[in-house]
Amino acid sequence: MTPTSKKYIVKLTDDELKRLNKILRQKNTSETVANRIRILKDMDANHPPVKTYKQCASDHGISEP
Repeated sequence: MTPTSKKYIVKLTDDELKRLNKILRQKNTSETVANRIRILKDMDANHPPVKTYKQCASDHGISEP
């Protein structure tokens, strides 16, 4: 695998994206879950712009895979 290739490609449908946005807006959503949703949305190939692993890691304060 080359450094630029992605191990997993995230492709969210419009309905899945709506559900994630609804969960994200709820007040009782934990920060961990909210952060994971934001990462999924950033990596979604069906709704550009798609971020790289490096961009996503720096934006959300996580380590790269």
